[in-house]
Order: sequence, then C-alpha cells, then structure tokens
Amino acid sequence: MSEQNDKHNVDKDKLSTLFKEVQDIRYGRAKPKQQLNFNFEQIQFNRVYVINKKFNALGVIIGILFLLLFATSIQGNYIFATTEKEKVAINTFEENNNTIDIMEVISNNISDLTKKEIETKQVEIPFETKYIENDKLPKDEEKIIQTGKFGYKDQTTIKTYENDEIIDEKIINEVINSNPVDLVIEVGTSEFLYNKKVHIGDNMYTTSDTNMYKTEDENGDKVCLIYENIDVKLISEKDGWVRVLVDGMEGFVREEYLTSEELTPGISEIARKKRIKLSLNIDMPLNVTSGLTRSDFTKALSGNTNDKNHIFEDNAGLFYDMEQKYKVNGIFLAAIGIHESGWGTSDISTQKKNLFGYKAYDNSPFASSAIFESYQYGIELVARMLARDYLNEEGTVIFEGEVATGKFYNGPTVNGVNTKYASDKEWGTKIYNTMVSLYNEI
Repeated sequence: MSEQNDKHNVDKDKLSTLFKEVQDIRYGRAKPKQQLNFNFEQIQFNRVYVINKKFNALGVIIGILFLLLFATSIQGNYIFATTEKEKVAINTFEENNNTIDIMEVISNNISDLTKKEIETKQVEIPFETKYIENDKLPKDEEKIIQTGKFGYKDQTTIKTYENDEIIDEKIINEVINSNPVDLVIEVGTSEFLYNKKVHIGDNMYTTSDTNMYKTEDENGDKVCLIYENIDVKLISEKDGWVRVLVDGMEGFVREEYLTSEELTPGISEIARKKRIKLSLNIDMPLNVTSGLTRSDFTKALSGNTNDKNHIFEDNAGLFYDMEQKYKVNGIFLAAIGIHESGWGTSDISTQKKNLFGYKAYDNSPFASSAIFESYQYGIELVARMLARDYLNEEGTVIFEGEVATGKFYNGPTVNGVNTKYASDKEWGTKIYNTMVSLYNEI
C-alpha cells in the first residue's frame, strides 16, 4: 500500500511540473516548442483503490482534467498551421478570459467519497388488536382478556453513504426472534347490564315483593317469594328474565323488579338492615355476632326517653365491643340490662352500678346483688359470664384461649339462658321483645 501511495505522489509531482510549463507558455513566460510531444506514458495514473469501502478516484480525475485543460489552453491561446507547409506556430497570442481553475476542480472532486456499511439491529414487530363481542358485559364496555406484546426480529441492512450522507439503504436479511402476541379486547353488548349499571356476579336488589320461578315463565313453578329490598346475586340475563341466587336458592325473576346500588343509592344499606331484622326470632343463636355496626348500636340505644340517665346511650359502643370480643349478641346483652334495671333507674343500678341484677336473689335482691365499680366493668363481666357459662357448650374456646364451662348451658337462645338465669318463666319472652324494639330503631 505504501508503494502505491509513493507512486501516487510522484504522479502528482509530474502533473504539477507539466501544469507549470503549460501556464508559462500560456502567459508568455516561455515560447512554445515547434512540436509539442507530451509523453503521457510518463504520467502514470493510479487505478481506483477501495480502502475501507472508500473509492479513491484521484488519479483518473487528475488525468482527465489535465487533458481538458491542456486542450483548452492550447486552442484558446495559439493558432497552429493547418497544412504541412506551415511548420511554425503563428505568433498571434490570444488571451482566454474563461480559463479553468484546475486546482479548484481537483479539490472539489477529490472530496467525493463513497462507502458502504452493513448493520444488524433488533426491530420491533407490532402486534394486532382483535375485538370480540361479549353479551355478559355492559354495552360498549371493553375488557382486555389478553395483553398485546411486541415481537422482535434481527434486521440486517446495507447502507450506502456519499460524503457521509446516506443515499441508499436496503434490507438484506431478517431473522424473527419472537412473534408478536395479539391484544384481545372483549366489547360488551348487553343493554340490560348497561341500563342497570351492573356486572355479572354483582348484587342487585328487589324493588318490591316478587316471585322467583324455576324457569323463564310466570305461569311456571315458583321457587320462593323474595321480599322487597332484599339483595340477590346476578348470574345471567336474557330476554327480560334475570337468573339470580338468593339464600342458596336459584331461579328467575323479571328484570323490572330489580335495581342496583348505582341506580338506587343506599339500597345496599337498606337491604343489610332488612336481612338482619328478618333473621330476628326468639330461637336465633345468641353466641354469634349480630351483623350490626357500631353505628347501628348507637342508633338503637340513643334517644330513648326511658334512658333518663343516658347510661345505655353513653355505653352503646361498649355493647358493640363486647359482641366482637366475646361473641355474645350485643343487643341481647343490652336488653338484659334494660329489663333488669328499668333503663338504669333501679336502686341496684343507681347505687351499685349493677344493670343486670347480677347475683341478686329473689328473697333479698338488693342486699345480695353485686356491687360494681362502674357500669362498664359490670357490662364486660356479665358478657364474659354469659359466653363462658350460658351460651356455649363445655369445652368451646370462647375468647383469648379461655374455654367455656357450659355449666348453665341449655342452648344458645334467649329461652335457653332463661332456664338458669331467671326464675321468671316469661323472662326470655320479655328479653326478646326488648330486643325487637331495639332492632326496630336501627
């Protein structure tokens, strides 16, 4: 490669010398010879060499431009004899005003470089989006059931540059590494779900007492009567009939008898309380929580004119806490206190802070009754005693690892407690009636 470069430099020196001689003749600094014999063989033009994908055309460009300049200069500056006899050049000198600056031409052309480059890069393959109709979704609602993912491929291209600017790019090879995954979207078509603002599996609520049928036929067999403001679970709907599940029973009701929380705000809370009240009966188990909230207890035990000292209103939250801690129905616990103390007005209540007549005997109730340091202490003591001795069978784990004795257990109902707790045979019925009045305040 170095020999080729040296040769190139020598040729450039010869060109420069020859160019100087022509210029001297042109501008009168030297006389032209009788015969101009240029030995072009002395000027060796290099072939085009490709080095690092660059094509060097310097030798060819210089040679061609020199010939053009030489011919132009000779023809423009001298008139030679055109016959065999006229052997001497005519000495008429003509100035050429449109001379070619050969060095500028060479400079402009020598900078033209071309190169090619091969490049391999990773390219994303876009995924497609597919839409599927679903009659179990509200109309126009969309649900993605498959996430779209890009695929990837290795793409090889050959790029052509000229003067560092890309002039051509061709893809010559592609290898797929991973295929794209379609984005799949379900689009709802159900007018019913759209109008009722619900989805399959949501709770709906009856707007009136309504029959549930075995099939989509009002003349067919009935499954049960569903009361107004009762929650049912939506299974499916078709042609004006809605398949629902309520209390373990399944059947069909007409869609016009159903609403939703969004269409009827507050209906779910009404249904919750309605169900609690429907579960109220004299044989209901009292060793489970009632389902009432702290707010429900406050509402049930507040504002009663019989609670002159506000004992039950002030301790409504405590009755709720005792239900959660000992799994004793808190309304049942409050009803015992209300019945035994006359809403906190009895002497045992006011003087001994004993709302329950705890340890009071019929022959000397005041004297024999226990004294409590506070109403709160007495409320918790009786709740614990009921769970341990009256409402659970022996061996039942009731709270904090403590086990029930069951020594007064006769069933977890109000009449079961009545058996050993009070000598009054009607005590259970009286307690239950007080419970009903409290539940009705919710």
